[in-house]
Amino acid sequence: MSAALPILYLGPASGIAAVTTTLGSGYQVLSPATIPEAVLPLLPQVHAILDASMKVPLRQADLDTATHLKLIATATTGADHIDSKALAARNIPLLTLKGQKQVLNELTPAAELSWMLLMACARHLRAANRHVEAGLWDREQFPGMLLKGRTLGLIGCGRIGGWMARYATAFGMRVIGHDPYLPESEWPATIERTDLDTLLQNAHAVSIHVHLSDETRGLVGPREFALLRPGAILINTSRGAICDEDALLQALETNHLAGYGTDVLEGEPAIQTSRIWQYAQTHDNCLITPHIGGFSPDAVDIVLKFAATRIRDFFASQS
Repeated sequence: MSAALPILYLGPASGIAAVTTTLGSGYQVLSPATIPEAVLPLLPQVHAILDASMKVPLRQADLDTATHLKLIATATTGADHIDSKALAARNIPLLTLKGQKQVLNELTPAAELSWMLLMACARHLRAANRHVEAGLWDREQFPGMLLKGRTLGLIGCGRIGGWMARYATAFGMRVIGHDPYLPESEWPATIERTDLDTLLQNAHAVSIHVHLSDETRGLVGPREFALLRPGAILINTSRGAICDEDALLQALETNHLAGYGTDVLEGEPAIQTSRIWQYAQTHDNCLITPHIGGFSPDAVDIVLKFAATRIRDFFASQS
């Protein structure tokens, strides 16, 4: 009988059972704490990695120690924390959820969080909550934005953008969107198609839903913030690096941007060096959550089973 293949699982403990059951016999699931000190020493022995945490960067020097590695599958759409070029040089597949519509289309947690951040910024929820916790009760300090009749601008109109458009329509908002890669045949009927400049100039709230790439890094920079409607709200649940940090801080500090709601920071999880995080320590117009958009137990089990199935099928095809 052949030895069980060691598979490194990086994710919540609640998902270990789903991964183990899906893989079945013939695999040994290693599930260390998702910190570099616990993960990196295991790399030399593993044949595959299932990453659902994005907490441990896997750079070339780290991957070079993984001499038996044949595959990495993630339970996430993005994988910018993994050196894809180093994997490609060794012909090691990196399978993410990007483009996997059969499993992604009905997963809504990330869109729901994006909408929650928009509403929280529109109603100054962070500041109002702190106000009450301090024993105060003066509603006139927190005038909220009426969403009905306002315009939501979506940068990226795929799965999450489409759900955001549904929510906005239910609230009586007009929805405009920019997405040069989405074909007309897939364009949501609830979104008016426009160019980025027009979107920024007209939207009362803008929500970003694009993958991080060389093309989208710094996509919203000084020029784009200058075009943005004064007093607008910006939501980013994609990746921190999509917004230019200097321009974002200036927009917040000058109140050109009324609120910034984000689930992502550049350099996460090492956030204390982030200037956005530092700014939020003393300013209530910046609301940050710890990359929890896709983290719902129901949804996590679905994507974990899908990623584990891809690993199992990959090795079955190799035998």
